[in-house]
Amino acid sequence: MARLDTDEESARRVLVVDDDADWREFLRLSLEDLGYEATEAADGHEALASLRRGERYEVMLLDLNMPGMSGLEVVARLPRGPLPRVVFLTSAAAQDVGDALLSGPHYYLPKGASQDQLSLLLQSLGE
Repeated sequence: MARLDTDEESARRVLVVDDDADWREFLRLSLEDLGYEATEAADGHEALASLRRGERYEVMLLDLNMPGMSGLEVVARLPRGPLPRVVFLTSAAAQDVGDALLSGPHYYLPKGASQDQLSLLLQSLGE
């Protein structure tokens, strides 16, 4: 079996950031079923620490409303370097999502989306 090079490995890696442990686990299992390597972070601080350690992810599924640090605050504090594409995966109100999407080239998928919807979004991002 051929080994993937580093860029191909990071292209299949997704960081799931959400304060709801059950939702994170559901997303991780769904992503693994789709052939992705998923890493969980319980909050924004944990996600940023992972990125600062040099962990590379192609996509970050990021809850918008979390205690301590919101998804918008996470995006504002992203370290320099190769950054993951940010997908706000949230049940936030439409106007909150609109404001978040204006903060940069980000994407949106509502919480409760099916595995098929998640797969289509990742495919549309070229993953």
